[in-house]
Amino acid sequence: MIEQSEVQRIGTIVKPHGVGGEMAVSVPAALDWTDDLDCLVCSMDGILVPFWVESLREKSRTTLLVKFEDVDTVEQTSRFMGVTVYMPLRFVAQSEDEDLEWGLFLDWNVVDAKAGKLGTIHAVDDSTPNILFLVRDGERERIIPANEEWITGVDRKTRTLKYNLPEGLAEL
Repeated sequence: MIEQSEVQRIGTIVKPHGVGGEMAVSVPAALDWTDDLDCLVCSMDGILVPFWVESLREKSRTTLLVKFEDVDTVEQTSRFMGVTVYMPLRFVAQSEDEDLEWGLFLDWNVVDAKAGKLGTIHAVDDSTPNILFLVRDGERERIIPANEEWITGVDRKTRTLKYNLPEGLAEL
């Protein structure tokens, strides 16, 4: 069984693309993956299920087109609509020298040094030069800048971003 700690959320399947089984996956930002990517994981009825990738290509900065093996018709794609897609961590290209890929932090916890746990990253807004995280804690929503200067730690094992936010920003 695949565990949540073994995968990274990359987006949601939103619609079929063409009639040959290809599907459009909405992603928050451009992703970087290793060349040997051969499977993606989908959340099907609460269970993480791997699917072999027949093809994967970028349509735009926020849309990937994926075709799974043995999914060859529009009818077969219908069970995937609205499904969350994950990439096994072994395929996530990681380099300490490159900028952080903000979209890879979906579903991560945000903890501030002074305010404590602020919530979980629900969305990434990269439509402006200032990247923003939409952080939810129950009914409360906060907008937290994805600013590397304020991030004091990235814990991949616990999927936690540790912040030292300026005074008052955690209360907004």
